[in-house]
Amino acid sequence: MRTTLLSSVIALSLIGLGSASVHAQESLPLSGNAYRIAEQAFGAYDRGDYQQAYRTASEAVRLRPDVARLRLLQIYAAQKLGRSDEARALARRALADGITDPALPGLAAAAPRAGKAPATGMRGATAARPTAAELAYQRAFPLAAQAYEAFNSDRMEEAASKAEQAFRQQPQQGAWAILWVASLEAGGKLDEAQQAAATALSLGAPNRTDILAAQLRIKREQAVVPAQAGYQALIALRPQDAVAPARQAVELAPESGSHRLLLMTALLLSNQLPEAVDAASDAIKQDNEDTNALVMRGYLQQRLGRSAQANADFDRVLAQDWLDGQQQRDVRLLAVDAALAAGDRERAERLLAPLRTDPLTDEDADTRRAIADAVALRTRSMRSARPGVALTDTSYPAPIQQCRETPYGTQCELTPTDLQGEGGAAQRAYAAYGRQDYQQAIEEARKAVQAAQDSAPLQSLLTTSLAAGDRSQQAEARQRLDTALATTPQDAGLLMQRGYLNQRAGDPRSALGDFQAAEATGKAPPTVVLDQAYSNAALGQHPQAVTLLRGAIDSADAGTLPLDAAQRYNTRSSIANYSREWGMTLSAGYRGARQAATNLGGAAISTPGDSVFGTLEAFWRPQKLNNQHGTMELYARLANTLYDEGGTFESLQAVDPCTGIPSEDARTRAERLSRSRSIAGWPSTIGAFGARYTFGRTGLSAGIERRQFLGTATRNGAVYPDSAAIQCRIQIESSQPLQMTTAARYRLQDNAGGWMSYLTYGFYKGTGVRTDVNQWWTLSGYAQAGFTWDDNRARFTVDQIDSNGDIVARLTDSDGRLRRQQWFGAAELRAGRSYRFGAEQTRWVLSPYLVIGADWIDQRSKVRGIAYPLIGAQSFDLSDTDRSWSLGAGPGVGVRYWFREDHYNAARSYLDLAVQYRFALGGGDTQRAKGLFATATLYY
Repeated sequence: MRTTLLSSVIALSLIGLGSASVHAQESLPLSGNAYRIAEQAFGAYDRGDYQQAYRTASEAVRLRPDVARLRLLQIYAAQKLGRSDEARALARRALADGITDPALPGLAAAAPRAGKAPATGMRGATAARPTAAELAYQRAFPLAAQAYEAFNSDRMEEAASKAEQAFRQQPQQGAWAILWVASLEAGGKLDEAQQAAATALSLGAPNRTDILAAQLRIKREQAVVPAQAGYQALIALRPQDAVAPARQAVELAPESGSHRLLLMTALLLSNQLPEAVDAASDAIKQDNEDTNALVMRGYLQQRLGRSAQANADFDRVLAQDWLDGQQQRDVRLLAVDAALAAGDRERAERLLAPLRTDPLTDEDADTRRAIADAVALRTRSMRSARPGVALTDTSYPAPIQQCRETPYGTQCELTPTDLQGEGGAAQRAYAAYGRQDYQQAIEEARKAVQAAQDSAPLQSLLTTSLAAGDRSQQAEARQRLDTALATTPQDAGLLMQRGYLNQRAGDPRSALGDFQAAEATGKAPPTVVLDQAYSNAALGQHPQAVTLLRGAIDSADAGTLPLDAAQRYNTRSSIANYSREWGMTLSAGYRGARQAATNLGGAAISTPGDSVFGTLEAFWRPQKLNNQHGTMELYARLANTLYDEGGTFESLQAVDPCTGIPSEDARTRAERLSRSRSIAGWPSTIGAFGARYTFGRTGLSAGIERRQFLGTATRNGAVYPDSAAIQCRIQIESSQPLQMTTAARYRLQDNAGGWMSYLTYGFYKGTGVRTDVNQWWTLSGYAQAGFTWDDNRARFTVDQIDSNGDIVARLTDSDGRLRRQQWFGAAELRAGRSYRFGAEQTRWVLSPYLVIGADWIDQRSKVRGIAYPLIGAQSFDLSDTDRSWSLGAGPGVGVRYWFREDHYNAARSYLDLAVQYRFALGGGDTQRAKGLFATATLYY
């Protein structure tokens, strides 16, 4: 293999050959048809197809008989075919035609053995007396000979070193410069090969054209790595990450149509349509007959609403007479799609007319005829968007690339997304993957691979589709990647792909290892640092993730990592989230429209009366306990009533417990009872210490907390029996003597408290601040269920009081217990639209919405051990034992201000104000469900 390559290095003009005299006699450089045929000949010789090389070289010599390197290629190909006599004859004919080259006299005298590289640059005959130049040549020649031998033996580093030494001594020996460059190139040192070529030119190498050609070829090879990175980014559905490597590939190999198509595709999928048009225009400047660039620009122009320009581009392609029938049909269908997208029915029908010869065999054309017939209704196809309406990739899908391997490299054509038949399997697989129909994508990808098993892009497509499938399909994808990596363990693209598979499979540790290995190859895309960061975060290694993400911002600032505005903001948001270890929430709610602590905390959704409730909570997230499986928070909370004016219950009346009949002054007594003296401030404070755990990204969390009754009002209260019979007995006994009554009260110990446990499910779509748009839809909701319980020692007193409220006598003073239990449930759903306003760094968001909320309470309270002398009861339920629910809905509006952002962090805090008015829809206690509700929350 290396012998063949060496022969190419010496003999082929793509690598370089000959001395100054060879190039001096070339009046004109190779170009046009002669150049293309010569390139085919060189390629055939390099891959060992000497028969093809001889035929095409002979044709090239016929067109350009003045080019010595074509004559030599023809001679060497004849030698390889064992035609020694013919080779000698060709050499003599070249000499007779006036072609001068140091190799020709020797070739004309005796042909070297087939398979050996001719010593280009050696003298054809020995002069009687060597000149000084010849003596210098003789000193350098052994180094060159050693370089050739090292090259033949695959010792590229030694070959490059010896060739460099020989050439620097004899700069007029252009073949040695080519050997120097070729050795570095074969050793994979492309950057050094480029530098060597530049040095050879600066030292005056005579075969300048050949060295420039070598530089161009090396750039093509250098462009492969960024192009692969771009394709991998597209496969991973990260088109924005494909733009920078695609630009690099185009810069290195501007003549490559596939690299330019990659750049156009990346810009298109990144929604950078004007930039994609510019990229297509640049490609057309490079080659004004570039079919793919014209088709892509036509599509892009139509997406931007420029129908005239789009039609002109499609018409230019349809005028290309070298396209075969299938290519003409595909372009015609794409032009029809553009016309339908513009609502131009006449143009669509005109373009479809040539396809009417046998409509039964062309389902794609039939489909478009039906669309054209119904275009006035604008409902039959996603292609029939109304004129003037902005087109999207859904209403007007982009062409699909159909690539195949050819002897001249990978060639791609653009076809409609709905191409029928087996040839469209790859397109259908891409389309199915894009709409997340992974099973269909896998099925179509398998068909595509069966038709072209040697296609690396299709193999990659199948692996990517399998990775998005079920567990067995993911296992198949892993097996395919493991097999491929066993052969090429340093393939950065395969390592990245396996890393994404491991991420999807919930194995961040293996994913991190793959991303790190990909980075170590030096060929991974710059965005690999982001993949490593998110893998670290999934492992709970938040400090490492933050360090990598901050480095990504620095790289973006330096221009080495392309991040658009949305990507940069998402990265800053991740930094803010992963770096948070503690936080604080301060909230106030009028009628408790929503408990505003970080996880609701189990408060009822609403309360009757004019009251304001306050909550202060601080939480801490232990970093080692937070990973992909969930987030642990430890918290402390203070909650109390900030203001309570009391409230009037429409259903409240004073009822005689003995007769069940409202008393004569029922309304007066009801008003007096309902507007009882309120308790607010510190006396109403309850403290809590708890822990809650959020399960991954499920939205489900569970918590438990210890509650402490800190305020005096939380430890003191009245005792009202729930039983009407007991109330009646107390009323009868306490009314003797007249105008007397009894009052039973309790007081808990200072360390009294209880417990609460709860489950919460929440989902929040669009509730954060967005920087890519100024308005967007929002949907949020939660559902919570929980249980509170406390059982504390209490001191009970029963006093006899007169009509003025003064204590006449203490009837009992005893110890007992007070037990309270409550099951509760609450749910709320908000749907609305958010509007961001203000300057770029001002994060004001206004959100009008509709809300529906419900709550349910089942409460049980009981005393034990009280010595109630009037009734002799020792244990009975209290009057707050009850079960009720409420349901209400109405409009609301919220205003949120985001702040605390810097260069690395997105906004980390916000102030939220929300007001809503609800109408009662049902429930036994409608007073809790209707009226005005408001909340104010500071999250820091």
